[in-house]
Amino acid sequence: MTRPTLTPFISVVTLALAACATMARAAPIWCSGGSVNAQARPVADRDAPQELAGAQQKLARAEAAMQRGHYEHARILAEQAEADAKLAWTVAENVRVQRSAAEVQDGTRALREEMERKGR
Repeated sequence: MTRPTLTPFISVVTLALAACATMARAAPIWCSGGSVNAQARPVADRDAPQELAGAQQKLARAEAAMQRGHYEHARILAEQAEADAKLAWTVAENVRVQRSAAEVQDGTRALREEMERKGR
């Protein structure tokens, strides 16, 4: 390549590498945002609202840090937001399972009472 052709090529490569670096820094935030919004929210809205709110707050703080160029801090907050989203999902799932177990116990008790009544 000649020198005049090489300069635009170097500029394009430099821009592409910068874009990739920025995308790599933003990826944890996008992934965490996906965890908070897609996975945890439908389950945790009702049964783990505090844990979900904590995840959403950390995600917002991560996005703000990203905007300020504090990429390492943003990554840490994004990872914490993802962990909080998983906690929210787990707490909500636990509540759902306990609710289902209580319903089964109620059904079992009702059947037992019905059988005792018919057995007399």
